Amino acid sequence: MEGNVKKEKLNFWDKLIGSVEGIKHYEYILKETGGKAIIYLLLMSLLVGAIASIRSAVDVNNEISKFIQVYNNKCPNFQIKNGELSVEGNMPMVLSKDNNNYVIVDTTNQTNPDILDSYNQGILILKDKIIEKKNATQTQVTNFKSFNGITIDKKLINEYLPFIKIVIPFIFIGRMLWYFIGGLLSALFLALFALIVNGGFKTNLTYGKLYSLSIYALTTPFIIDMIFKIFNINHFSYYWLVYHIIAFAYVCFALYRLKNSKERG
Repeated sequence: MEGNVKKEKLNFWDKLIGSVEGIKHYEYILKETGGKAIIYLLLMSLLVGAIASIRSAVDVNNEISKFIQVYNNKCPNFQIKNGELSVEGNMPMVLSKDNNNYVIVDTTNQTNPDILDSYNQGILILKDKIIEKKNATQTQVTNFKSFNGITIDKKLINEYLPFIKIVIPFIFIGRMLWYFIGGLLSALFLALFALIVNGGFKTNLTYGKLYSLSIYALTTPFIIDMIFKIFNINHFSYYWLVYHIIAFAYVCFALYRLKNSKERG
């Protein structure tokens, strides 16, 4: 491949496969501008970010759908009108007994707010307000009168719940940006250490060329991280150190090949 690389242009897939195989196309990419390397990083970030986001997007979609179903099946009919809440059912109504998410409704206002003191976090919904305990020192009170005469009921909320799924496209966008910006910063870091190897091998590359090499060297770590995301595997200790060591090994290998190439003339 090294002989062909000088004669023909490589497309994105050629570069990606060559980078995984050990930056076999190093002679070609060293003749390119740094902008071409950044474009490659952008395309790789879009591809890897999109695939890596599929699992998260599916999980979020399922959780939202599950929440909507639970809301429709278990949430009692209610209405907030003229600053007051009315709920069908016997009071008080405990919706969750979780120590970190205790939720109780009492439109008779007979439940003392002190009940939240027994829980790490909790919500008390009264006839005229919501008292939310966020932690041991912070409590927030929201009065229904602040809704400015708006009438809210179970049916209205149900109509808007599906719009929560609008967050799903942002999962893809956020992950793509994470890979792209992270790649730019990681390449800066890798290129600095590559200067040492560059001096030892006497390959005489500029920092800009080393930066380009570092971008291509991130291909395999990107793919590994993508696999972790797809299979929902948690990062182990020192994961990011191993991540960058793999990339740096690719940079060193490319420089070693360049050194041998120069020695052969």
